[in-house]
Amino acid sequence: MRTDNEAKHIFFSADFHFLHPKITTICSRSTTIEYHDEWLLDRINSVVGKKDELYILGDVSMGNRIKTEKILDKMYGKKILILGNHDNSIKNSTRFEHVTQIHDFTFTSPSYNNIHIVLCHYPFNSWNRKVHGSAHLYAHVHGRLKGVGLSMDIGVDANNYYPLNLEQVYDKLTKISLDLM
Repeated sequence: MRTDNEAKHIFFSADFHFLHPKITTICSRSTTIEYHDEWLLDRINSVVGKKDELYILGDVSMGNRIKTEKILDKMYGKKILILGNHDNSIKNSTRFEHVTQIHDFTFTSPSYNNIHIVLCHYPFNSWNRKVHGSAHLYAHVHGRLKGVGLSMDIGVDANNYYPLNLEQVYDKLTKISLDLM
């Protein structure tokens, strides 16, 4: 469990599908629909702290804006939304620091230097700076599609229903890189 005293981290996740009455059967999630939303929210908040950044790569909720914002108000972290195909009702929500279709950035920290990542809800075969070692995080496929090159599914179904922090993503991408050799 994270505490507010810890340093800010960057997290990535997607495909929550809050307020979706059939998601537990469609994706074989290990809970009932009656408990799904609180169960998933608890998992998110167990790793994401209040000061952290959470990049959500789409499909936050199947509910209306008001019901979805009640859930977002309980979710920790500063939220950045990369729009998915089920986000029309919340694309103008004030609960997000930023909303976009694609987010393309380079991150530098004391541990990792110049990690370039392209974020989109949908998986790509090619993305900006791919040939220069950049990575691509996607969702939408609920763990049912293997990535191409340095890309990976960041959705909850592919990651034991938890968001991953930048270090975990970097470690997984390093393993992918080694497997490509």
